[in-house]
Order: sequence, then structure tokens, then C-alpha cells
Amino acid sequence: MSHPTAGASFTVSPHGVTALAGELAVLAAELARDVQQIRSVAAFLPAALDGHEGWAAGACAAAWAHLCDLMASRTGALAQVLTTAVTAYLAEDAALAGSVGRGPR
Repeated sequence: MSHPTAGASFTVSPHGVTALAGELAVLAAELARDVQQIRSVAAFLPAALDGHEGWAAGACAAAWAHLCDLMASRTGALAQVLTTAVTAYLAEDAALAGSVGRGPR
């Protein structure tokens, strides 16, 4: 793993991170809605297609629903982590800004 050079830096925009968190939250909600539809279809596939094909199609759809559910949950969690990180950063920034110039009296 390479380490950044001493002069390397980056800038994080709290507004940009908040916007990203919002987009991720919307994506998580969309994925969660899709999960319900996929599970519904998965339940009907074995009856719609006879034999092994029906079973395989149903199992595949059920696995896809599980994967989408996992992605929805992880995407929602990431959105929450980003939101919490920005909130903590802004609170710390405000506290530091408030303490600047205060010295011993």
C-alpha cells in the first residue's frame, strides 16, 4: 500500500458529501422497493415454468432479491455514515472556530 507524500492533500466539501449521502439514500429506497417486486416474481416463477427450469428461475430471482436487499441495506448504511460524519465534522469545525482567539484571561 502506498502512502501519500508529505505535500499531498485533498479537500472535502461538506455540502458535496451531504448531497452524495442524499443520493445514496434515494438509491437505497429504490433498491428496497425493487426487492419486494423481485420476491413477488420469484414466488410465481416455479409455477409458471414447469420442472427444473421453473425451480432454477425462481431460485435465481430469489438470490437476486437477496443481493438487492443486501445492497439496499449497505447503501442506506453508507448514506447514514456520511451524514453522521458531516454532522460531526461541522460540529467540530464550529467548536474550533469558536475557540480561536480565546486565550487565558
